[in-house]
Amino acid sequence: MAKASRLPPETLDSLLAEYRQTGDPSARDRIVEAHLYIAEIIARRFAGRGVDYDDLYQVASLALVRALDRYDPYRGVRFASFVTPNMVGEVKNYFRDRARTLRLPRRGVQLAREVEQARDRLAQSLGRMPRVDELADALNVPEDHILEALETAGLTLVSMDAPADEDQSLEQYLGIEDRGYADFEGRDALNRALDALTPRRREIIRLRYFDNLSQREAAARVGVSQMTISREERLALKELKSALNEGN
Repeated sequence: MAKASRLPPETLDSLLAEYRQTGDPSARDRIVEAHLYIAEIIARRFAGRGVDYDDLYQVASLALVRALDRYDPYRGVRFASFVTPNMVGEVKNYFRDRARTLRLPRRGVQLAREVEQARDRLAQSLGRMPRVDELADALNVPEDHILEALETAGLTLVSMDAPADEDQSLEQYLGIEDRGYADFEGRDALNRALDALTPRRREIIRLRYFDNLSQREAAARVGVSQMTISREERLALKELKSALNEGN
């Protein structure tokens, strides 16, 4: 593996500004290459826990690329200081997701079967695939458990790509007066609530509601399953709504 060549601070600043303004792939590649040493450090730190170094290096490297796309060089935060916690967070998320797929509790497998049966029953009675909240009501279990069971069984719902409530915008879901997305995004209360989310949940909200990606597209961008996006999006929306209600 080739060692990354560090960039002088002034060169890095210039490349970051260029990439921010133009999205030039060559600038991106030079920035990423110069910071792959961070991916090496993180991969070595977490290696030996049942996951190969190369896999961890790849996860951290992809997180580096994604973090670069979110980085704003004009906010006064050093690039390395910005990307490192994002990379560490993605590696930890990788371990959590992997552990969940390796350790399927007996109750989880049983619930997955019950969800599959309930899905088929409701689909016949409703004339369409049921929503997650309808499955939760039918089985009297939390929605988060339904989402985990769906992921365990590899099941999907027709309406999965829709937001938590069909055709609802983020401002509508959170109960904020619709004054246009630019004004809405700039509100201090929302910014504080967004900052309080985990990096991954904040990224999912950005992709889903700022960039208008489907859950399938967001899953491909983040590098997780569509079910994970669905579950994390719902939890993030609940956290945002709770935080905004507390501030009123």
